[in-house]
Amino acid sequence: MLDIKTNPNDRLFLAQQKNAIATSIFPVNSDLLKGSIDPFNASGYSAESSLSNPTASSFEQQTQIADFIVGNAGDIFSFSAGDRVTGDTADAQLKPQSRSANANADPLTGTISASQLNFSDPGNTLATARNVVGVQNGSVNLTDFVGTRDTDDFYRFDINTKSNFNLRLDGLSADADVYLIRDRNRNGVVDDDEYVDFSLNFDTTPDVINVPNLLPGTYYVQVYRYSGSTNYNLNLSATSVPVVPDITTPDGRVYNTNYGYGLVNANAAVAGTLNRSSLFPDLPDLGGNNWALDVINAPEVWNQNITGNGIVVAVVDSGVDYTHPDLDGNIWRNAGEIAGNGIDDDRNGYIDDIRGWDFVSGDNNPMDLDWDGHGTHIAGAIAAERNNFGITGVAYNAKIMPVRVLNTFGGLPNNVAAGIRYAADNGANVINLSLGNDFFPSNDENDAIVYANNKGSVVVMSAGNSGDIQPGYPARNADRWGIAVGSIDVTGRMDDISNRSGLTPLDYLVAPGVDIPSTLPDDDYELKTGTSFATPQVAGVAALVLSANPTLTPDQVEYILTQTANRNGLIG
Repeated sequence: MLDIKTNPNDRLFLAQQKNAIATSIFPVNSDLLKGSIDPFNASGYSAESSLSNPTASSFEQQTQIADFIVGNAGDIFSFSAGDRVTGDTADAQLKPQSRSANANADPLTGTISASQLNFSDPGNTLATARNVVGVQNGSVNLTDFVGTRDTDDFYRFDINTKSNFNLRLDGLSADADVYLIRDRNRNGVVDDDEYVDFSLNFDTTPDVINVPNLLPGTYYVQVYRYSGSTNYNLNLSATSVPVVPDITTPDGRVYNTNYGYGLVNANAAVAGTLNRSSLFPDLPDLGGNNWALDVINAPEVWNQNITGNGIVVAVVDSGVDYTHPDLDGNIWRNAGEIAGNGIDDDRNGYIDDIRGWDFVSGDNNPMDLDWDGHGTHIAGAIAAERNNFGITGVAYNAKIMPVRVLNTFGGLPNNVAAGIRYAADNGANVINLSLGNDFFPSNDENDAIVYANNKGSVVVMSAGNSGDIQPGYPARNADRWGIAVGSIDVTGRMDDISNRSGLTPLDYLVAPGVDIPSTLPDDDYELKTGTSFATPQVAGVAALVLSANPTLTPDQVEYILTQTANRNGLIG
């Protein structure tokens, strides 16, 4: 990502960004290194793969972006909240001067007015944002000014529990806009995926933001002068959502509406598969970048010589760099096909599919051509070789079947469905689907997942990265088929962007998905964050379970993984 500073608040820029997403043939659910966005719609199938930052698409738009003009319409850029025009004396004199040391709520309404708060002038950056108290289960009114010399006011507040959040900006005499921001990576910069919501009403029409089920955390509100100069009234309020108690399913499992059945536990799952009365002996942590393997207790299983031997895991994604030195020894080979003879030797409908298939290009070369290396990263997390360099996969002796269904911009449901069927037909014991969309189920996909389940494949699906209260599709199918996977960090806290499990019990697990190291094309490695990268942790454990007992059905594997999951220490 180029670190070119510009003003994110130009209305034309954000409108262009939003429209570009809305009209994209392949809308993309993005897993960025430090956060993700999910711009899905019905027009296509999206990948939890990297999405280029919004780009200026015309010279007119470039000239509208304050403080910086993008020199090339194809350039990628990010923007910094710190790169703003700061206020000067002329505008500062117009700011309301009523300040008081008292911050007492109205005893009847619970409302705190700005005149009761002892604040300095609101800051023009995240770092200098004005701290606001009383939003949680209260209502705070703020009055101030933005103009040509003081274009931004930033406010900071905390949400302590999942809440329904409401914001209203009114009392305008000129056009101002408002944004709700979460600095997820805490870098003091408003990255393009950190806008939770915004309102861009024209002229003096009040701006309103309503966000149900806003997750706990620190948030920022930015009031931005779009044209002219205006005083404004800003009201912030948040009402806690009642805590839903855990649900006990008819078969005795305990289900949580945030993290489902809990953290996948390789030790307990494989020990249970072998009908052991106790876990395998604990081992010292590997530490460092291997923290995810430690958290899911994979080394304890390896110590029993259970490492994924004999198991094939299909990565249905952007392809796999099958030449990577940490992967090349673990790439599936189609034993029924003779390379290069131009004949469909095994009569599976695909000529010379020696190492998988590319459903995007329609050929037998499923190489990962995504600049982000999404599929290659996932393949490494599952089955990178244990060879004393690079990284080690959860099931490091399993074989990876590369199935390319996505390009850099996403993909189509029929290609995803075809890829799932191909994997099931060609012997994949586990199918990893680190892709999805939030709103639109696909009948083609659903039918393909049912087909794979009936053929004996365990389908593992990422829950999605919208911070929603339930998984996106196809992971929402885990109420009947497959497993949905959410993301936690090294402390056991669910990642802000991870979709939760929801009120309806489904086979939902969490796994490490924040700053996960793995392989990239061209012999490279990188840390990535998102439910895309939690999913292969679970797919890898499924491979270990099947390596211990290859006769298990998908339903049995799903039950073992959810029944043995660890609920201790998780923070939803």
